Amino acid sequence: MGREGARVAANEATQHIVAAFARRRPGRRAELRQAAWSNPTAGLATGDVDAALPRVPFPGQEALRVEVLFNEPRWVALSSGHPLAVHEEVAFRDLWDEPFVAAAAESGRWRDYWLATDEREGHPVRVGAVAVADQPDEWLGAIANGYGVALAPASAARFYARPGVTYRLVKGVSPSRVAVARAPADDADPVVRDFVRCCRESVREDGPNTAG
Repeated sequence: MGREGARVAANEATQHIVAAFARRRPGRRAELRQAAWSNPTAGLATGDVDAALPRVPFPGQEALRVEVLFNEPRWVALSSGHPLAVHEEVAFRDLWDEPFVAAAAESGRWRDYWLATDEREGHPVRVGAVAVADQPDEWLGAIANGYGVALAPASAARFYARPGVTYRLVKGVSPSRVAVARAPADDADPVVRDFVRCCRESVREDGPNTAG
């Protein structure tokens, strides 16, 4: 599908979106690309892709067309040996003094959101000394090694299952929001509009993780 790309933030919904687009546009193909966390717009800001499936908020989204598709509870990923791993649910307040695995500071609002900086009642964030990650493998390794904990969407427990990492539901923190985003320059592009329509319809029909 030309430059079409989508970060796999939609997880289970992604395959339904791709299948729906293939049916609507049989001569086109949506080529999925997973963007580094240091590139929160997933290539939209640089024009490398036509559409993306990011999690919001992210820096620069004000300059794009962004439509939220669904909400998903945020969980915490922690080392399986962590004392909190024995609980089925964890209060966000109980994580405030924990060191966190984080994206690079340059990712701005993206990093702040996944540290939930606005939901700590002024409590300072601790980032582990060796706990800055830009890709899922780095992130999982740091957590498994006990360098820090991290907030994650509920679906991460399925998509990023790994020995040594345990996921638990977090109470007292807002859900994650998955969106479809595109550049305003593509407002009149019928192919991009069809992709966005497929995103909207697939989520409505399949209803993935719409809690929160």
